[in-house]
Amino acid sequence: MNGGTVVVLGLMLVVALSQAADAGARREVKPPEGAPEYQAPPRPTDGANLALTVEKLEKGFDPDRPFLIWAIGSSFTNFLGNGDTLVAAIRERFPKAPKIVYRKMVGNSTSYHFTRGWARHLVIPDQPDLVLIYNFGKTEDLEQVVADLRRHTTADILVPTLHWCRPHAKVWPDPDATNSHQDPKAMRAMCARYGVEFVESRREITRYLLDHKLPFDALLHDAVHQSPYCARMINLNIARHVHRPEQFAYDPRTRERRIEAKLSEAIAAGKKGAATTIKFTGNRIDLIGRKVPNGGTARVLIDGKPADRAPVFTVTYVKPNPKNAPAPPNPPRDRAPHLIELGDHVVPQSWTIAMTSDKGDYKLVGSVTGPDGKGNAFKPFASTSGQIRIDPAYWRGAKTNRTGDTFTFGVVRSAVGTVTFKGEPGPFRLRLAQNLPNQAHTLTLVAAGDGPITLDAFDVFEPPLK
Repeated sequence: MNGGTVVVLGLMLVVALSQAADAGARREVKPPEGAPEYQAPPRPTDGANLALTVEKLEKGFDPDRPFLIWAIGSSFTNFLGNGDTLVAAIRERFPKAPKIVYRKMVGNSTSYHFTRGWARHLVIPDQPDLVLIYNFGKTEDLEQVVADLRRHTTADILVPTLHWCRPHAKVWPDPDATNSHQDPKAMRAMCARYGVEFVESRREITRYLLDHKLPFDALLHDAVHQSPYCARMINLNIARHVHRPEQFAYDPRTRERRIEAKLSEAIAAGKKGAATTIKFTGNRIDLIGRKVPNGGTARVLIDGKPADRAPVFTVTYVKPNPKNAPAPPNPPRDRAPHLIELGDHVVPQSWTIAMTSDKGDYKLVGSVTGPDGKGNAFKPFASTSGQIRIDPAYWRGAKTNRTGDTFTFGVVRSAVGTVTFKGEPGPFRLRLAQNLPNQAHTLTLVAAGDGPITLDAFDVFEPPLK
């Protein structure tokens, strides 16, 4: 299966879209000759699995922040554009929505399987509001990505079926038939199990083609990629689901909720040793406070222990050296270990994987740990210290790696030990911890005695999967 050549350069495209950018989203693209403009108005059940998305678009955030959309996938994802059409369509329905940011990471023929690493190392650390997965591959691989997102985030998820490609000619015009890129029936069932918003884009495109007597490949740019007009149709099919339905499938409060802070006079004044404690259930907690010029600081304890020693970590994106051996058409990021697992005795630090042969041999070196073992890209690896594990199933294009190629990533603690309330006057949000076990916890703030503690509330996040 070939998703085509990537046209995105660099680590990722980050597009912050506002009303000023919406005009660009309306650039002229025409439907196939003789066919009318495609329309995709929302239906009563559209958006049933997007309760948090709709609430955030209607009410915004306090303190203000952007609504974050993350898209990961292959060049199919890339051909949807940079989010302008999608965001413009969403803003039409929610004109008072906060600023919307669309981020994406795409690769050449990067199936669901390999995007699992990008979900772990890019999407989950960013804690988005909405994740879009317009891609190809086995349903069981898509399920692994969805399960990771459901265990580690409260983000809503949108999964559309693909447009028609020339390799699908044998199953035309059945939109439910298994094809060379997807199994729509299996996807639909999986999305139902996980409460994912399933977008029947292939069905809707099929109806348009049949209604207007168009050939199945009338909306293609080449053998597999959607034309600009088809990309617009797909974005509209996705956007119709960003809608308040007759009934939501879940209560937003089961996933995200605010707990108002109740401070004693002592801690509000910043008296040294004064403390406030809350109990919460979830894997992430944010502090909502206000900075003032004479504000103080507070230590953070989670379950009675300093938060900056909590065994919760995030692995950053595995970044290939741009000087790595070229192997067109795949850019360096597609010829790399996509997924790193953590083991025991983890120490936050930066890591380097350096290829020592043209046959997949490499060494691993940590900035703190130092040399931590040798491995081969085609075999399971566990570092000498036990901190790092690499599954060869997620190392893409290892046969093209060459001696001297390097890949770097970081392991960072995903909790902070201190909060400062001193600064320019105004509200602020601080993520105190994420990647905690998704269970009951106790959080305590202890005043350092150097100024008042201007604390308003805590936002708690409880992903739907344990």
